[in-house]
Amino acid sequence: MTKHALLSVFDKTGIADFALFLIGEGFSLLSTGGTFKVLVEAGLDVTEVSSYTQADEILDGRVKTLHPRIHGGLLGRRDDEGDLKTMKELGINPIDVVVVNLYPFFEKSGENLPLDELIEFIDIGGPTMMRSAAKNHKFVTVVTDPSDYKDLMSEWKSGKGLSSATNRKLAGKVFALTSAYDAAVAASLLGDKDTPEWLTGSYRKSSELRYGENPHQRAAWYTPSSSAAFGALSDLVQHQGKELSFNNIRDLDGAWRSVSEFEDTACVGVKHAAPCGAALGASTLDAWEKARDADPVSIFGGIVTFNREVDETTALSLSKLFLEVIAAPGYSGAALSVFRKKKNLRVLSILRPASDRWEALPVDGGICLQEVDRGFLPESEWTVPTEEKPTIDQMRDLAFAWKVVKHVKSNGIVLASGLKTTGIGTGQPSRVGAVENAIRALEGKDASGAVMASDAFFPFDDAVKAASAAGISAVIQPGGSLRDEDSIRFCDEAGIPMVFTGRRHFRH
Repeated sequence: MTKHALLSVFDKTGIADFALFLIGEGFSLLSTGGTFKVLVEAGLDVTEVSSYTQADEILDGRVKTLHPRIHGGLLGRRDDEGDLKTMKELGINPIDVVVVNLYPFFEKSGENLPLDELIEFIDIGGPTMMRSAAKNHKFVTVVTDPSDYKDLMSEWKSGKGLSSATNRKLAGKVFALTSAYDAAVAASLLGDKDTPEWLTGSYRKSSELRYGENPHQRAAWYTPSSSAAFGALSDLVQHQGKELSFNNIRDLDGAWRSVSEFEDTACVGVKHAAPCGAALGASTLDAWEKARDADPVSIFGGIVTFNREVDETTALSLSKLFLEVIAAPGYSGAALSVFRKKKNLRVLSILRPASDRWEALPVDGGICLQEVDRGFLPESEWTVPTEEKPTIDQMRDLAFAWKVVKHVKSNGIVLASGLKTTGIGTGQPSRVGAVENAIRALEGKDASGAVMASDAFFPFDDAVKAASAAGISAVIQPGGSLRDEDSIRFCDEAGIPMVFTGRRHFRH
């Protein structure tokens, strides 16, 4: 019995060679449109689908393969007498191999095309053939990825054809791909303004990671299938260094979110998902040296991010310390030359600001979806309930510390002076405990004039008492506690100005 293969691809990489191989394996070829043209130009013997179905392509190519002679050939069971009888009566040839890939909706969805243009990249015939063939994978091989051609040809050449396990794997790839494709289409049509009734999303494996948080945990890195869903880390550029680890990626996410808060030149260092030093500066070198000196012990082996291009002078200073990752929007050529001397150092360019979309947080048995904690209430809406008002310099440091504390794990406290952090208390179950941890970081430093930011209100006045005893000169917090008056009263007695921002920034 003659074997039949149908080839209809948008990505024509390697298709002529694969078609030639199939002919050599005894397959008669069917094809459509542009694929047919490529195969004919390659000198291959191929029948156009419209000739086989006796139905011309219609609606500018929207309908090509949606025909009983195609889908009957894909879905017909070769071990079912009724199917075989029907196929024979209707002149339907069994189709044994389908090679098909899809219109580039993943890519086009991120190009801000008008909707009437974008919908023309929604593939109908391709996914339909894929699903028909995959459902009948006991008898039909379905190939959707040009990178699979080489391995499939090798297995075919073994003389035994493709195994049932291979066909099943290829079928599984189909349903993974079509579900991802449909999710991308749904996301483009529905938008992301509200929580959806059905939460769909599709991600493609970007790389296999050496391990997860710990060496005994398997892990991989996935990025969105659709370019419309790309975030800051989706298309980063790695200039050099070892491959990114699971912990690198997690830390990098937090560091980039933090440094993206600032419009002025900023540097943020992160260790174990917690900021360990942050600063604004007149230059990247100035910002880096301030951030480094904020906690020179913790920054060792950490991740350092900038919101400006890194120059040679900054690169020379960074190279004096062991760091895991450096990330910035770009680098001078001289800076990259400096970094090349440290071959294991991961140097990344991140070309997008931190995303302000929804964020999904998986739990055991579900996913919590929330809006990203975007921005801050404007300073014009902040209030000062204390008698003492902050000076201009204090207000500048308070605003800086307030942006940093948003990215500190709750309960979070940030101490700052001169637009740099001087102490950070993170992840404590009690707020006063976070204050005490931050104050301990002040030991041996000139803390005169330091200010304090708290990501949430003070339930008692013990936190401001501890801050006052350490020499803190001003405080910023959301306000809203039933005992706010206790903290206000103490600050008035101590002559400490306190700002209420009106918005909490928990981070768990």
